[in-house]
Amino acid sequence: MAAAGLTEELTCAVCLSLYQDPVALPCQHSFCAKCISDAWDHSVTRFGVNCPQCRRNFNPRPSLEKNHTLRNIVEMYSRSQPTAPAARPSLVMCEYCIDSPSPAVKTCLKCETSFCSHHLQPHLTKQIYKDHGLIEPIADFTTRQCPTHKKIIEFYCEQDEECVCMSCTVIGKHKSHSLLTLEQAKVKIKGKLQSEVGNLRERQADCTKKQLSLKQQESEIKRDIKEMKKKLSTEFSGWRKQLEEDEKTVLKMIDDEEHRVLSRIKSESDSLVENMNNLQLMDKECQDHDQKDALSFIQDVKQLLASCSQFGNITLSPNVASYVNYMDSSYVGSNPYYNQTDMSETEMYNWTYNCGKIGSLNQSQSFQPVARNTTSQGIRVDRSTIRASIQMKMNGYQKYQRSILETINGKSPQVTDWMNL
Repeated sequence: MAAAGLTEELTCAVCLSLYQDPVALPCQHSFCAKCISDAWDHSVTRFGVNCPQCRRNFNPRPSLEKNHTLRNIVEMYSRSQPTAPAARPSLVMCEYCIDSPSPAVKTCLKCETSFCSHHLQPHLTKQIYKDHGLIEPIADFTTRQCPTHKKIIEFYCEQDEECVCMSCTVIGKHKSHSLLTLEQAKVKIKGKLQSEVGNLRERQADCTKKQLSLKQQESEIKRDIKEMKKKLSTEFSGWRKQLEEDEKTVLKMIDDEEHRVLSRIKSESDSLVENMNNLQLMDKECQDHDQKDALSFIQDVKQLLASCSQFGNITLSPNVASYVNYMDSSYVGSNPYYNQTDMSETEMYNWTYNCGKIGSLNQSQSFQPVARNTTSQGIRVDRSTIRASIQMKMNGYQKYQRSILETINGKSPQVTDWMNL
């Protein structure tokens, strides 16, 4: 009962026989490869194909995957089943038994007659039948006859490697050929066959030996590949870790350099703002002195000029620059009233007029005072230190490259080419 159930499970739903080269569909149902291919070839529609068992639709037509496990199960099941007894050949009856036929035990090729044990006695005892060939009983003599002359085959032609009858050796195409009796030919051909079988066995042993060697090399290669992958994974992991650390280091260097440069810019910017505020105050003070009378102006202008000289390295406003340039000019130096406090009212007026004339002239002609810039001409990021650090770290990566290449170039088992077996 269990065997019957297993047989049903191993039966193809299309041909209702045991699976032959089974294949699995995406729905997990299995069929003979030829059965499902033929079924789909005859049922192709625009909607695709169906599983004959569960009717699931597949569009497009899926590829068939061989079910090796099911095939092995079918083979094991087939070998486990008792072999059906071979059909017994039909009995050859003795041709001399008339009333009650008896089974033949031998057939005479020369007489072309089959005999039972009783009627065979003359062939065994009488000298006249000595050259008659006896074989196991046969019913059809055509397989033992020459197809050309319809006579019993008795010889073997070595040149043509054919079995022939007597007529073939006398009047046929095998005339004058080297002939052997069937027994002689059997012995000679059997020797050749045994020699070939010996060669095949030696070849089989050699194949077995090489197959074992291949298995060993397969194991060695798998082990070598596994070790190589492990070493490479370790090397690349170390490289990645070093890269991450170097990245953090370089980024910190860049952040530090950014902080240094921006701090310097801010410091100088704050200094410029302070100087600009001071200059605005001095400019306002100059404008206030402009409104004074000539004597007061002259008496106070020296202190103003002293204050202006403290900002000699700072860009001056047009009004301050006018007074500075005027007092430093050769005109002021050659004025007979300069450094004198006892000028008359007319002389004071003329001197004040000249100062105002110079100031108005400079303003009308867009006077540009000579100035010196106190800010840095170029505040730059120091890239050389960062570049040198990165170069040094990248040079250190060569050890990882060498280690990886040495790992890949390591010795590994080589598969021998045995395609010429």
